Order: sequence, then structure tokens, then C-alpha cells
Amino acid sequence: MAGLLGLVMAGCSTLPAPPTQATANSAAQQRTQRLQANHPFALEAKLAVQYAGKGYTARLEWQHDDQADTMRIFSPLGQQVALIQRNQQAVTLTDQSGKQHTAADVASLTERLLGWRLPLSGLSQWILGISHPASPFQANYLENGAPASLTQDQWQISYDDYRQTAFNGALEQLPYTTRLQQQDVRLKLVIQHW
Repeated sequence: MAGLLGLVMAGCSTLPAPPTQATANSAAQQRTQRLQANHPFALEAKLAVQYAGKGYTARLEWQHDDQADTMRIFSPLGQQVALIQRNQQAVTLTDQSGKQHTAADVASLTERLLGWRLPLSGLSQWILGISHPASPFQANYLENGAPASLTQDQWQISYDDYRQTAFNGALEQLPYTTRLQQQDVRLKLVIQHW
């Protein structure tokens, strides 16, 4: 009996140790570096917006790279309600009637025209499940190095689920449901296609 107990105890001692915070941080750093290196993307998503006691849903098509963004927002019935284009010089929002509005950044333009701030500069990183390098952040990581939640630029970002996805020639765990909140503004993006 003692020999059997010894074998069981010896077998138990070879089990791998649970991941440490240092392991999670290392995985997070490696993941962030990979995703920042393959930063251009195109996606389609469902968008839900809640602010000031109002709620809206839309479909979103977004093409992003370091030089430019093109974001098309469609009503639930499929009509394009806004076209947001960003380049190095300015941001333009073309509304449903075809009128163009220009500003230096997306957040102030969308606040003025839509009533809520779209944090495009951070969102282009957060949608991948990584922080952006321009400001400090706090994160709670999963074992694979992906964040369960982030706080950055006064936005609270949480990730409901990840899926293995072909992304710029590699397989990555990418968020499929991302929730963002800042004061009374809540955004929810559910990816339909990367």
C-alpha cells in the first residue's frame, strides 16, 4: 500500500504548475507584438450603441491600416447612414443625405454629428484584443495572453469570447464580442467576419 501511495504521489509531483502572472504577461507581450506587426484588417460586425437613454443597432464594415480607415455604418434595413474616412490629414463623415463633415479626429466628429464619441484610434487596437501604445492601460489576462478586460483612455473594454481566426496569414485568437463603456456611452461589437 505504501508503495502504491508513493507511486501516486510521485505521479502527482510531475504535473505542470499552473500558469503564473509572469507567464501570462509574457504570452500577452508576444501576442501584442504579433498583432501589431500584422495590423491591417477588414471586418464586418454588428454594432449596438447605447447613450443618454437611447439605443441603436447597425451593421458596420471597416477597413483599417496605419494610414487610413474606411468605416461604413448601415441601418438594420441595409441603408448606409454614415461613411467615415480617416487619412493622415483629416477625418470626413458623409451622412445619409451625402453631406460631408470634416474634423481633425473621429471622436469629436462623431460626438458632434452622432451624439456619442467613437474612439477610433483606440478601437483599432482594442478590436484585436490589444492595448494601444500611446497611453497607459490596465488589463486582466487569460492564460493564452489575450485580455479578458482592458481599461485605457477612460474606456472600459471587456471581451466576451475569442475564436481562432485566420488573420493576415496566421491563426490568432481574436475577440468576437467586444463591449466598451465610457460614462453613459456603451458600445457592443459582434464580429460577423474578419
